[in-house]
Amino acid sequence: MIATIKFEWRKLRLRPAFLVSAGLIAALPALVYLISWYQALHPTQGERGPVNILTLYPDQFVNQVIGAGTIGGAIAIVLGAIYAGSEFSWGTLKTMFTQRPGRLSVWAGRVVVFFLWMAIIAAVLFVVGAAMSVIVALFQGHSISWPAAVDIAKGFGAIWLILVAEGAIGLGLGVVIRQSAAALGAGLIYLLAVELIAVRFIDSINSGAYKWIGNLFMGQNAAALTQSFTSPAFGRSIAPAITAEHAVLVLAAYAVALIVVAAGLLRLRDVI
Repeated sequence: MIATIKFEWRKLRLRPAFLVSAGLIAALPALVYLISWYQALHPTQGERGPVNILTLYPDQFVNQVIGAGTIGGAIAIVLGAIYAGSEFSWGTLKTMFTQRPGRLSVWAGRVVVFFLWMAIIAAVLFVVGAAMSVIVALFQGHSISWPAAVDIAKGFGAIWLILVAEGAIGLGLGVVIRQSAAALGAGLIYLLAVELIAVRFIDSINSGAYKWIGNLFMGQNAAALTQSFTSPAFGRSIAPAITAEHAVLVLAAYAVALIVVAAGLLRLRDVI
């Protein structure tokens, strides 16, 4: 499997999707910081109220980056679908499977590389967010102080887990559909439409008696995990109905289940 990991990493780092995804992720916190900075210096009364400049300083960058990184789940689905489905379109998977190691070893190596890919994306998100917070603090003449190392580690782990879980949807669909374009389309439709409609419908049944079922959906748990990162600087916030521990377990279960199902399909089906 080590040889597979080295091969997949060598192949992945040369793909345009690798650089494009890193660029998109880097642009997210930069854009959020610039817009929020402008709104903080030019306050207007809106539905959400004025932006507090204190939320843009380095000691709050983890909470700020977590909020900016929520859209990263959609990017992870696209990357997972491209990563898994393109090998079928190119016909390279047949060549890989006819040579050693076996199918499951190849899949395990590809999954490890994908997890590493998501870790790099999460790291880019945090580095750019930290850099933007320092820029804001320097221009505003504010002292630079950082969150505790454990808080940074928790935030990084949360973003990485969300990216892995959402990306596993793309990986699974890429294996099921055997085509990257259809897989990413189906994944995005599920994330942005189907799941939202399903959760709203379930929550409306019998005055919310079956809300616990809606709390098992991936999007609900990803949102709850990001909402657990907050501070008084962001104002009053409503505690999410789903605890952070529950969200971590559900997201991890989804990631493992989708990867295992995809591995089973690769093992049992013919590659055409």
